[in-house]
Amino acid sequence: MSVINNIKKIRLEKHIHQKDLAKAALCDVKTIRRYENGRTQPCLETALRLARYLELSTDELFKLENSQ
Repeated sequence: MSVINNIKKIRLEKHIHQKDLAKAALCDVKTIRRYENGRTQPCLETALRLARYLELSTDELFKLENSQ
């Protein structure tokens, strides 16, 4: 299974800049870019920060994709 996130889609819908999202998640813009491109996934603490800032549940922000 792999994790799919909706960070970029939701960020764009809410007109939020990557730098603002990075500040809220206590990380840098490069890290947000990696999350949005699916190259890496946030740790649980960062995922919770992102969800809180975007006013979503983690289930709305992240999905498990079944690889079968």
